[in-house]
Amino acid sequence: MADPQSLSDSTALRDEAVLRRVRHLGSARDGLKEWQLQRLTALALVPLGLYFVVSILRLATSDQITAAAWLASPVAAILVIFFIIAAFAHALVGLRSVLADYVHTRAWSLAAELLVRAATIVLASASVLAVLKLMLGRQ
Repeated sequence: MADPQSLSDSTALRDEAVLRRVRHLGSARDGLKEWQLQRLTALALVPLGLYFVVSILRLATSDQITAAAWLASPVAAILVIFFIIAAFAHALVGLRSVLADYVHTRAWSLAAELLVRAATIVLASASVLAVLKLMLGRQ
């Protein structure tokens, strides 16, 4: 019969070799950070989204000048900017997760991730700049 000590040593050596092979592969690298960011943005979107929806519903019957005047107030503009940033960050993390799960070719994955990041940056920047333009009164 085999010595129990030698079996545990060989198992430990095998497990160490397997660990060395798979180190730095998969979502273990940055999966936790993305998961935490997804949860944090989701938590931030609850009150910000409610504020945004209620504000838009109140402004639904107003004219464009009233809506611009509302967005020119600093509190409303800052809350809308936070909503925009949280929404785009949440969308970016979610889309990256979908790409990681369903795009298996390295080239397509890289191209899709670059496209998603670029679109997120451009759209979020344009949205924030539009709010800032209204807030600062340069219509």
